Amino acid sequence: MFDSFVFMAPPLPDDLVARYFRHCLEASLFTLRRQVRMARMSGRFGADDETRLSLMPMILQSLLEDGIRDSLPLQRVDPEWSPETLGIAMHLYSVEACRIQSPEETRRIQLTFPDIKTSDLTSAEHTGQLREAYIAARLAALRDGTTPTSFTACRDELQYCVPAPTERDVVMDDRIGVEPSPAPQASDPTWSASLEHHGIEPTTPSASARVADFRTQQAADIARPAPKSVCKTMATLADHFAACKDAALVADSDTWSPDIAHVFWRAVRSEAMTPAVAGQRESDIRRFMLILGITDVSQITQAKLSHWSDILRQFPKKFLRSDKDAHQQLEAILLGAKHLDAKDKGLAADTFRRHVKSIELLIKRAVAEGLAELKELDLKAIKPKKTSGRNRHKKRASFTPPETNRLLSHSLWTGAASAARRHVPGPVVTRDGAWWIPLILMYTGARRAEIAGMLASDIQEVDGIPAFIIQSNQYRGIKGEPKDAGPDEKLTRIVPIHSQLLDLGLLNYAEHIRTKGHSLLFPDVVPKPRKGSVRAKAEDPALLVQKFGERFDDAWHKSMAIALNGNPRKLCIHSLRHFVNNTLIHKQEVHEVTRLDLLGHVEGSEVQNTNTSTYREETPMAIKREAIEKLPRLEASLSAWEVAGR
Repeated sequence: MFDSFVFMAPPLPDDLVARYFRHCLEASLFTLRRQVRMARMSGRFGADDETRLSLMPMILQSLLEDGIRDSLPLQRVDPEWSPETLGIAMHLYSVEACRIQSPEETRRIQLTFPDIKTSDLTSAEHTGQLREAYIAARLAALRDGTTPTSFTACRDELQYCVPAPTERDVVMDDRIGVEPSPAPQASDPTWSASLEHHGIEPTTPSASARVADFRTQQAADIARPAPKSVCKTMATLADHFAACKDAALVADSDTWSPDIAHVFWRAVRSEAMTPAVAGQRESDIRRFMLILGITDVSQITQAKLSHWSDILRQFPKKFLRSDKDAHQQLEAILLGAKHLDAKDKGLAADTFRRHVKSIELLIKRAVAEGLAELKELDLKAIKPKKTSGRNRHKKRASFTPPETNRLLSHSLWTGAASAARRHVPGPVVTRDGAWWIPLILMYTGARRAEIAGMLASDIQEVDGIPAFIIQSNQYRGIKGEPKDAGPDEKLTRIVPIHSQLLDLGLLNYAEHIRTKGHSLLFPDVVPKPRKGSVRAKAEDPALLVQKFGERFDDAWHKSMAIALNGNPRKLCIHSLRHFVNNTLIHKQEVHEVTRLDLLGHVEGSEVQNTNTSTYREETPMAIKREAIEKLPRLEASLSAWEVAGR
């Protein structure tokens, strides 16, 4: 009667437990190899570690075959062990037995596989099934933990996933309404020998049949590609990508897998992607797999691409801003987005094009590996069209000379109450990045990050003329320049320093920064790292700054709002670049190529022809200086500044 109550609910299906075993095996192999590799390659792998590693398979096998006990069973003790080895074995067994039964570990075992819901686990037997499969997976990983993942090599361990049933199990199946498995058609000597080896006697026909059926199911499951369950959430896909990386990178053409994660990692290598770019591409492709529910690259069709494009437009704009998003299934994501405003759904055009580019690179690699049918796919049909560059300059307002003078009459430049109270008029003029950078932008037309991330050594004398050397450095790149650019691809610009900046004491400021040992010209614009963050632990936090100049955004916007009466024309810091470009473009004595050499590429302006871009030398410094001096000197209280600068 007690047994009837205990087994009221049917056991978890064999195929579900088998897939759970596969999941645990893959995770265990991945973790074990990383741990052992790090221990060995860092010099921390000693004799005691070797002993523990050799004892763990015996301990896990004892937990499986002897059950979980208070101490290591006597029959598992080897008479040849030394007292030290026996002590280690007893300690390891005690630790493993306590841990495997702890509530925390039980909950982790139950929730580690997305195909199993909490509502599925209605009896202690279900927990026992998962616990047994988990231990068996760890045992299989330890026995094959130093070679590439091979489920075929570990296939014999799958028999631990579901214990061999007895006649009593069949009777219980009848009680709870589960149809018993059919009797076997023929005996299986191989499996009989294997069962006898593990102490199982398949004398009952129904027991042999159940085991034979389970073996057939396991073989079919092993032969299939990665289960679709990896596409349940972004988090499970991230685990899948991490688990596939090592195997993908060591595979040769005879063992290439069509798994999307494998193809992706080979594309990362062939395209020489930086870690940052690879991380972004991986996220794009994981979202692609989440939407389509596919893992095989050969399953990509034109219809699926169109469906992916349609669904991508329904995603919340803030998807993945929260860690919880990574654990949501597609249905929940789309349900949550259903009632959002249109402006809160979909991707920006540039972001959408990046997603398409990520899939293009994936398909490109798959075609290179022989999947010629993917050549027929047309991603241009789903890629958002770029808006015309015609009249683009009208989309962003440009400063006028009167507006620049009004702006620089603000207390941030003319004098504030203190360095911390920049918007309250007073006697204190703080010449830091927030003070200098807008002034330099007004006299160079450079981008904010180009000046905010400039080195102190980038102010030099060229042909006897003080100049800014605007070039990529270890802290930030230059827009349009490849990260691995060769000498011929560098987009370095040399811009003479306007006389008013010289009068304001810029050279003295740069020399002062250099004498203090700072690398950056404006070290104060580097945001302070949060306590405990990655940047806080870095030797040079400035190397991890994503966008230089963001730190003084608030001060800049508030200054504009105060000085320009609310800034009705929506001017921004990039409007200063437009101010310089518009000023020079209307100076007939300034040649087009001189303007381009000073500003570099100007978005939406013009396309250089061969004569102005290829068949010519760099504009001489003297001509550049004449052009820069065409920019109007600012009038707002500059006389007092210039005296202070000298």
